[in-house]
Amino acid sequence: MMGVLRLCIFAFMSLASFTVNADESLNLNDDILGLIVFKASVSDPSSQLSSWNQDDDTPCSWKFITCNPVTRRVTGISLEGINLSGKIGRGLEKLQSLKVLSLANNNFTGFINPELSLLTNLELLNLSQNSFSGRIPGSLMNPGSIKFLDLSRNLLSGPVPEELFRNCLLLRSLSLSGNNLEGPIPSSLSNCKTLNHLNLSNNGFSGNPVFESGIWTLIRMRTLDLSHNWLSGAIPNGVFALHDLKQLALNGNQFSGSLPSDIGLCPHLKTLDLSNNLFIETVPESFHALSSLSFLNLANNKLTGEFPQWIGSLTSVEYLDFSGNGLTGILPESIGGLTSLTYLSLSDNSLSGTIPLSLDLSTKLSVISLSGNKFNGSIPDGIFDLGFEEIDFSRNKLTGSIPPGSSKLFESLQSLDLSVNHLTADIPAEIGLNSKLRYLNLSWNNFQTRMPPELGYLQNLTALDLRNGAFQGSIPKELCDSGSLGILQLDGNSFTGSIPDEIGNCSSLYLL
Repeated sequence: MMGVLRLCIFAFMSLASFTVNADESLNLNDDILGLIVFKASVSDPSSQLSSWNQDDDTPCSWKFITCNPVTRRVTGISLEGINLSGKIGRGLEKLQSLKVLSLANNNFTGFINPELSLLTNLELLNLSQNSFSGRIPGSLMNPGSIKFLDLSRNLLSGPVPEELFRNCLLLRSLSLSGNNLEGPIPSSLSNCKTLNHLNLSNNGFSGNPVFESGIWTLIRMRTLDLSHNWLSGAIPNGVFALHDLKQLALNGNQFSGSLPSDIGLCPHLKTLDLSNNLFIETVPESFHALSSLSFLNLANNKLTGEFPQWIGSLTSVEYLDFSGNGLTGILPESIGGLTSLTYLSLSDNSLSGTIPLSLDLSTKLSVISLSGNKFNGSIPDGIFDLGFEEIDFSRNKLTGSIPPGSSKLFESLQSLDLSVNHLTADIPAEIGLNSKLRYLNLSWNNFQTRMPPELGYLQNLTALDLRNGAFQGSIPKELCDSGSLGILQLDGNSFTGSIPDEIGNCSSLYLL
């Protein structure tokens, strides 16, 4: 009797083992079948998928495939940048253990297959940098397992369906940038409470529901990019709740009203770009607390009031742009304390007073533009010793002479514009030692001196503008020795003598 019982138990275990093995085999065959069906609808001119063989017992050895080592089910497909094209047809929905699907940087076209929503374990979906078109399927994120979704840089169009974000419980990163999406940003986005990174830039989104629906309640947000859309209206306070926010880009929209005053309460903010909008009034005092900020761009708005005297508090700032506003007042000496500063543009405001002498402490500064203001006095001695690449002090009220520069100036300077001022006296002859200078504009000044022949030593100079500079004497024959000069503008001066024959050496001479 015991022998019969043992035989029955052994038979049952064998049958159970066969059933499990059969189920595993069926699952593995589903993975192979799904991948082969997917491959059949794809153009693969470089034979990147040649290892995908339907006669294999498992796809785990196939190129671009990742499997679970225990179950041998496919968990990852990474086909990034291998020149595939075609449409996403059927097949992938059979890979029910798939967690990662990346088809980025290929040439896929057509609609995004809504059957991708059947991949209930999918955590990362990257379809960026293809040519997918049409609308985003509203069911794409069901049942809410996706953590990373990147559909950027395609040809997707139309409004984003509200239902897309109704089940985004685990979503951490979302990018829809660089498409043709339009209409309002779905209010259901506020359901994505775990969202860390959101990029909806370079689309046609309009209106202002993204703030009305409570985007400031997504307190785990670290990067938020809504730039280059058609969003409008005022931005309410509340951003301070995003304690971990590091990047905020709202530039290139039509936002209006005053700047949110509580942005200064985001202690970890490193990048803030609010440029090219319609913001008015003054720069909030709270901004002085942004000690971690390395990039600040408020250019091309309608800001008014005095230039912030607390600017020296932004001790980590590297890029600073307040250009194209209506700021008044003087530039404080504390700006020289920004020792990490590499780019400074304050052009096209109504700033006055002298250029601070303290700027010579900004030893990392490579680009400076103060054009289109009301600065007066002389150009500070030593300012040309900082190793600039670009200097633009044009359209001010500067007087005196151009100060000489050290060898640092001549090692790095590529563009110098001092036009439309009241500069006088000689041009430093050592400017001819500059090996990288491509653009030189000294027009509309009152030099009352000769044109230095050393300008002919500028081997890479492509544009020289000396119009209405009150230059006297003869035109130096060395002017076109380099052969690189393509634009030469000398009219409105008091030159004497004949035009040197050597001027004909100027390449593609535009105007004399």
